[in-house]
Amino acid sequence: MKGFWNNKRVVLATFAAVLIGAAACAPQMRIYPAVDRLMAAADFGSAMELVEKNKEKYGERDYLIYLMDQAILSHYAGDYARSAKILREADQEFEERYTESITKCGATWLVNDLTADYRGEDFESVMINLFNAINYAKLGKTAEALVEARRVDNRLNLINSKYDEDKKNVYKEDGFVRFLMGILYEAGGTSQDLNDAYISYKKAYKIYKDDFSLNYGTPPPPALKENLLSVAAFMGTDEWSHWKRSLPRIIFITLEQRSKDAEVYVIHYNGKAPVKVEEAIMVPIRHGHVIKIAFPRYEERPCNISSSVICASSAAGKSIYRSHSALVGHIGRIAMKNLENRKARVKAKAIARATTKYLASKAAEKAATDKKGEWAGLLVKFAANVASVATEQADIRHWRLLPAEIRVGRTLIPPGKYSGEIDFLDDRGAIVGSKVIKPFSVRAGKKRFFVFRTLN
Repeated sequence: MKGFWNNKRVVLATFAAVLIGAAACAPQMRIYPAVDRLMAAADFGSAMELVEKNKEKYGERDYLIYLMDQAILSHYAGDYARSAKILREADQEFEERYTESITKCGATWLVNDLTADYRGEDFESVMINLFNAINYAKLGKTAEALVEARRVDNRLNLINSKYDEDKKNVYKEDGFVRFLMGILYEAGGTSQDLNDAYISYKKAYKIYKDDFSLNYGTPPPPALKENLLSVAAFMGTDEWSHWKRSLPRIIFITLEQRSKDAEVYVIHYNGKAPVKVEEAIMVPIRHGHVIKIAFPRYEERPCNISSSVICASSAAGKSIYRSHSALVGHIGRIAMKNLENRKARVKAKAIARATTKYLASKAAEKAATDKKGEWAGLLVKFAANVASVATEQADIRHWRLLPAEIRVGRTLIPPGKYSGEIDFLDDRGAIVGSKVIKPFSVRAGKKRFFVFRTLN
């Protein structure tokens, strides 16, 4: 009996150590309800402070999430320079984590995916560059904005190069990034800039039509069609005739006409991105063993706001310009489709890991039985079963503070001084909230960007 109890203590100690290790790998999400409340009150500064105070709770493995959270909160707060600086670090962090040797991730096959550094979902890495492009656009740094937008190409090529040809992700391109690139190129005004803008608009239209419409319910936005038709006329009669036939209902405005006005782009971040939750299957197998197969899935979070209207009034109050925003990127649907697309790979890894744990527990049970007897073997089997279930956790880490969708409204207005507001509408068209656009001035041929965030 003495040998049995000695063995029992060893097993229980090992079991406790495993549970402690599993708990240590659990994602630190306790601060998010408070962060969500602060964001809903538009108190982004306090949300940033809360994240900073809890930096250590993110830990080294989730340092990328900490950077992305701080960067997006800075962006929402209007501190675009700080956001750009942090996103540059996040971009570098992603590159290092993505390209690190696979041997460093060996523990994910033995315990769970939480033992590895978080390197971000594929679409999240693209969002790093997208939001940084908007940061630079807001700062008036068009060249830097274009660099970030172009990095999306490299990023998506890198990501998809890691997958077999028949297993590539559905998320291969981003229509909004291409649309934004076209706007930024157009701002340059040279012949080469306009040529590049035409290429970007044309690619954006194809992505929306052939990809975003089908996969995410996001058709080409009206402003993209209008810009494409304008720049096509600059490219020549053949291009203009082709796009005029393709876009017969779009009002044609020449570049010369547009250069006499200013363009106001309002970027509206709406709703909360879906959250990852664990889905688990308990599978009883031979000889009293149980294995747990855990994998993540996204749950959508409802939002009352479904659209927005931008209103700009001249300083004299005589003219009012209105335009409806249009959906340009549904991050929530991209996230869900992206995860669904690779679910088979995630499940296959979870099953392989559960099988490995089962085989290891069987070997340990046999060794204990042979050395200490049947009771020791039973205790080892019980401890191994419990430890296997406890340590099998789905990796539900993600960039939780992203918006569910990005909407863009574009208004052409004469040069001058303006005030305005953006009204937020529910799915019946009723106004459920408004935000004031502080007085601003615009110049002919220039583009201004405004950013708003809603969560309700």
